[in-house]
Amino acid sequence: MQSAIRSSPNGISSTVSNASPGPAPNGMGNGLFATKDVPIGQNVVHAKQPLVAVLDTPRLEDTCSGCFGKRQMETGTELKACTICRIARYCDRTCQIKDWKSGHSLECAIFQNLKPQILPVNGRALLRIVLRASKNKCPPEEMKLFTNLETHIQEVSESQAHLDRMNLLSKAVKNYSDVDISQEVIMGYAARLDINSFNLTTAMYDRIGLYLHPFAALINHSCDYNATVGFDGEELYVKAIRPIKKDEQIFISYIDTTTPYAVRRKELSERYFFNCLCTKCAKGTNTPEDHFMKPPWDTAALEIAEKEALELMQEATHLDSKPQEQIKPLESAMHILKKTSHWPLTRQPYASLRDQLILSLLSVNNFSKAFLHAAIRYLRIDSVIYSPSHPIRQLHGWVLAKLAIYLSQEGFESEFREAALIQESQMNFHYVLWYLLADLTSRQGESCTVPSFKRLVSANFAQVHNEFKANGIDPSKSKAVVSGEWKKLERLVEIALDRE
Repeated sequence: MQSAIRSSPNGISSTVSNASPGPAPNGMGNGLFATKDVPIGQNVVHAKQPLVAVLDTPRLEDTCSGCFGKRQMETGTELKACTICRIARYCDRTCQIKDWKSGHSLECAIFQNLKPQILPVNGRALLRIVLRASKNKCPPEEMKLFTNLETHIQEVSESQAHLDRMNLLSKAVKNYSDVDISQEVIMGYAARLDINSFNLTTAMYDRIGLYLHPFAALINHSCDYNATVGFDGEELYVKAIRPIKKDEQIFISYIDTTTPYAVRRKELSERYFFNCLCTKCAKGTNTPEDHFMKPPWDTAALEIAEKEALELMQEATHLDSKPQEQIKPLESAMHILKKTSHWPLTRQPYASLRDQLILSLLSVNNFSKAFLHAAIRYLRIDSVIYSPSHPIRQLHGWVLAKLAIYLSQEGFESEFREAALIQESQMNFHYVLWYLLADLTSRQGESCTVPSFKRLVSANFAQVHNEFKANGIDPSKSKAVVSGEWKKLERLVEIALDRE
C-alpha cells in the first residue's frame, strides 16, 4: 500500500514528505514529526536532490559523479573522465551534464589547477556549497534551512585539534574559491556539514561519499530509532522501520546502535556533542547489546578478551589493501571472544568481526568459507539484532543468495575444508536460493530498502523461478522439499559454529 505523499511544508521542491518540522523535547532543538500514520516500509521523507553530495576520494575512480553508481549498477557502463579536470568520472554525457549543472562547472577549473592534489571529501563538499552560494545557485529554501542547522561551534572550540582542522579547511576553501564570503561564514558552513551530513551509500549500502539535505538533517537521533536512511543514486529515502503514529517524532540512528551502551554514549558525545536520552539508553546496560551468556562471569577476563579482540580488529583495518592478511587477525579475534564461553554471537564486536571477515574472504575468492559465515550471520545474528524489514538484514540475505548462486554455478574450491563441509551436507543450492529470494521478495512491501535494490531482488527471483518452471518444477508447490533443504542449511550452520 502506498502512503500519501505531499510536498514538504517548507516548500522545498526537491522533497516530498510525510513529516514536518517542530520543536523537539529534551533539549533536542528542532526535529521532524509525522503528519500522518506511516506504516512499516513506507516513506517518511523522500529527498530527490541533495544540497550537496560528493564522492569519497577513492571512489572518484570507480563511481560516477553524476548518478553515484545508480546507472552503473543497472548497465555496467565504463566511466569516462571529465575532459578538463580528469578528476570526476561519468557514465555518459547525461550524467556529466547533470553534475555540471549541480556544481562541477564552478569547481572544475579549481580541480584542474590543484592536480595532482585532490581535496578530501569534506573539502570538496564545502567548496561546492561555497561556490554555489556565491553564485546564488543554491535553492533559497534549502539554503535557509542549512544556515539554521546546528553548528556546535562552541563544543568544537573546546577541542584544539578539531578547531585547527576546521580553520585549516575553511581557510583553504576560502583561498581556492576566491569568493566574496568571509572565512567565518565558510567555517560555519564547514561545522554544519560536519555535524549534519549523512554517509552517502549505494543501493547496496556501501559507503561512497558525503551527502547533505537540510530538511532530512532535521531528523534527530535515537538508539531506539523508528526510521532508516537509504540512498538510490542522488535520492534519499527515510523509511519507517516500525509503524509511526501521526505527530510522533521521527528518529534515525547516527551510529551503529548494535554496540554496547558505553560505546554508543562515547561515540555520540565525541562525534555529535550530546548525551542520548532515548528509551534504550534509559535502560543503561540492561539491554541485549550489553548481555553476556552463562553467568556468573569474570568481568576482568571479558574486558581483557574484548581489548585483545579490538586490537586485532584494528590491525586488520590497517591491512585494508591486503585482504589475505586480514583474515588471520580477524579469525584470531573471533576465537578469543568465543573461548570466553560467555560472548554471544550477536554482541559486538563479534558480529562486526564476522562482517569484516566475510568481505575479506570474498576479496580472496574463498566463496565456500564466505558462504558459511554469511549463513551464520543471516540465520543466527541478523534475526536478533535487526528487524525483518531492516535494510541491513535484507542486504545480508541478498549476499547469501549471491553466494548460493555462485556456488551452484561454479562449484566448490577444492583447497578449502569448508567446501568439503558444505558438500557433505548434500544441500541443494537451487532450492535454498529459491527460498532466500522468495523470502526477500515477499518482504518487499515492508522492506526499508531502496527501489533499485528491490528491483534487483525481484528480477533475480523471477529469473530463478522461471528456470525452475522451465524444468517442470514449481518450488512454491513443493514446500516439504524446500523446507528440507533449508533445514540442511540450518544444520550446516550448527556444525560450522561448533568448528569455529
